[in-house]
Amino acid sequence: MTVAYDGTGYHGWQVQPGVQTVAGRLAAAIESTCGSRPQLAAAGRTDAGVHAHGQVVVATIPAALEPGELLAGCRRNLPSDIRVLDVAVAPDGFDPRRDAWRRSYRYLLGAAGWLPPGLNRYVWGVDPRIELSPMREGGASLVGAHDFGAFGVSPDGGGRTRRLVDLLEVRHRAGLIEIEVRADAFLRGMVRSIVGALVGLGLGRLRPGDIRQALVLGAGAHRRWAPAPARGLHQWRVEYHRPSMLGVRA
Repeated sequence: MTVAYDGTGYHGWQVQPGVQTVAGRLAAAIESTCGSRPQLAAAGRTDAGVHAHGQVVVATIPAALEPGELLAGCRRNLPSDIRVLDVAVAPDGFDPRRDAWRRSYRYLLGAAGWLPPGLNRYVWGVDPRIELSPMREGGASLVGAHDFGAFGVSPDGGGRTRRLVDLLEVRHRAGLIEIEVRADAFLRGMVRSIVGALVGLGLGRLRPGDIRQALVLGAGAHRRWAPAPARGLHQWRVEYHRPSMLGVRA
């Protein structure tokens, strides 16, 4: 399944007791459709307040439903802030997280005090005097295979923190600043930390050398910047090598 959602009202993707989560609402919608609770696995566990446009989810269900039936049932039973975009039969053994080739996130920035009210939940308002040139210079130093331990923690608890970032762009689009980061995989909190550092560069609070030093020191680096807030982060796209998954919209 390819799933999009507005993460504002949810405590992230992963099911947690006593709080609303995206996975919890999706599982309930599937249960209403097929009569039994599914097992869900996603390409990534987005944090509270983070949005998704191309989350890839495998739902293991006992009932024999056609993809179109499941799609219609999910759309009928889900709230308006979660939408299943498409459904297909997954190949045997497919793991949406471990089989992913690369992932893309986009982060949106806007001029504080000038954002239309409807954008506040999707965009981080920053000082309009922010400069893009130092952000681009610092972002260029993050491209490549590095130890990103200064920017996040392994989702596997003590796992490796080396990642390959093959794209990092800072651009103007429709009156906003859009930061796109693409990598083979991400550490927990990595994109928000990268954006926080780039904003620090753009506002003159950091120097490009601070970013390079953090890469050298890895997890031992003293982080001199705060991570960006969740509301501006959008999980954008998940890509797969397997030919059988080429039909996935993400």
